[in-house]
Amino acid sequence: MAPACFRHLLRRPSHASRRALSVASTASLSLAHPTTRVTLRASDAARTDVTIVPVSTASAAAHVEARAWTAAGHETDVEQLFRVDVNVAADAQSLRLVKKTADAVDVALELVVPRSVALDVIIANGRVALRDAVEGDVKVVVQHGDLCVHKVRGPRVRLSANHGALEVAALVEGETVDLCARDGLQCQRLLARRARVKLGKGRATRCSTLGAIYAASCSIAVAPQASRGASQLHVGAVHGHLQVKSAGLDRLQVDSVSGTIDVEDSGRACHVTAHFDSWPSDSYSRIVVAGDVHVSVQPAASMDVELHGTSVTVGDQCVFERSDMDQVDADYAVFTGQLCAREEAVAAATSTGKIDVRSAKQDALRTSFFMQPADGGNEARDESKPSRLFVHAQQGAVTLDQLTWMDNVKRKYVKQLEKQ
Repeated sequence: MAPACFRHLLRRPSHASRRALSVASTASLSLAHPTTRVTLRASDAARTDVTIVPVSTASAAAHVEARAWTAAGHETDVEQLFRVDVNVAADAQSLRLVKKTADAVDVALELVVPRSVALDVIIANGRVALRDAVEGDVKVVVQHGDLCVHKVRGPRVRLSANHGALEVAALVEGETVDLCARDGLQCQRLLARRARVKLGKGRATRCSTLGAIYAASCSIAVAPQASRGASQLHVGAVHGHLQVKSAGLDRLQVDSVSGTIDVEDSGRACHVTAHFDSWPSDSYSRIVVAGDVHVSVQPAASMDVELHGTSVTVGDQCVFERSDMDQVDADYAVFTGQLCAREEAVAAATSTGKIDVRSAKQDALRTSFFMQPADGGNEARDESKPSRLFVHAQQGAVTLDQLTWMDNVKRKYVKQLEKQ
């Protein structure tokens, strides 16, 4: 049975200066003026499970509610477990909750907040769930435990599960986005001007997945495994530039690239599969790993290629203006060449009466953050440099194909059927 809801109304002080107010002991708190910031701290070893519920109704936009339960499910006064302070400014106020460390107990806390609010949450031990959608500067850090959010949008977003798993069920969007998870990441969609992702050292067997990345610059760092087991990273689609630096990643799969990638793994046998749905005329992509590499590009792409591996195979569909295969050792080869765009693919891409996929894709990417150029010179393009693909497989084979998006889909499903 849900606990009763008691509310305490905080009235704005008569003077304009900021002032800390203490809230009377209640099982539920309600603030009278629009709340722009909520801060939560729980540094004790006891478990603190937090559920944050953003609401957008007019009646709820002016206040924040906090409710607490013990591990046994009994209602408890919020101020018995938390020190509660409210700072009131001229037209808004902020709420700060700090868990008391003396005689700390396991607790479940529910926060009802406005949809537009700045969140600053740090939990030492427990779990944080952020429901629905919230907009504002958001920082949520869980030291020991899992973090699950639905939709977060703001100028700066930081989500960290330092010793747990992180799940983004729908979307995380920001000018700068930082994601961190030791035991794996599941992210449906990431939109950012600049994004940084840190993964590992976690559970023995894990697979991190990012459904789609729309970012002018996105870097993913994968730490080495703490124990034996498979460590995999699967990216559904990349729109922009993706950099992956890992130590001991077993497999990296990128289903669709519309931009560039830079992959480097220092482990013993990282296998990479990547398909380029589009290839900008002045782009450079690089893959340096120890395992096998299979790269496929759309047929209208043309570029210089340099492929190093124990064996190098180019598909029958590939047409080169020039090429050279150099067997530098009995079990190592270097292939260089200039890959040509297939005439029928170029004609199909420029024909009339069809949807201009490239223009449609640009329209789809016009978000407030993504379309702004990222800082730094790496993203600035030099028209004088030719397009180039560089692949170095230290102990693996390299395969290059020219495939349409439909051929790539067919190949993926054929492989899945073969495994069954």
